[in-house]
Amino acid sequence: MEFDLLAFVLGCILGGIVGYRVSDYLHHSVISDLLRRAGVTPDRLQDIMKDLQKEIDQAEDETSKFPKLEIKVEQHGELMFAYRKDSGLFLAQGKTRDELIVMISEKMANVTLVIAEADGAALIKENPTG
Repeated sequence: MEFDLLAFVLGCILGGIVGYRVSDYLHHSVISDLLRRAGVTPDRLQDIMKDLQKEIDQAEDETSKFPKLEIKVEQHGELMFAYRKDSGLFLAQGKTRDELIVMISEKMANVTLVIAEADGAALIKENPTG
């Protein structure tokens, strides 16, 4: 008996497509039936979505309660230097991304640091010397 690779691959693809369609149909019908039996209406679902959006907005407000400070990061040789973007004031230096963040956090507390791509955000994302 010879193994037919093409028939096997086509069978797997067809089985995957049919299985996905059957699973999708079952999930839609079961969830719809559960919601109908629970008495959930489309209007109630819209209200729930609005409530969830309010919760998301509140969570974003809590994370942005600290003032934002724009900084600029430069790399010279093996060292990275951080400066305030508004005044050019030197903040910290470090050899690695983590070291720079620790040094900045020692001087600046309770602020959200913002770095634009043009101001060296790529250096903080991936430090080639670290």
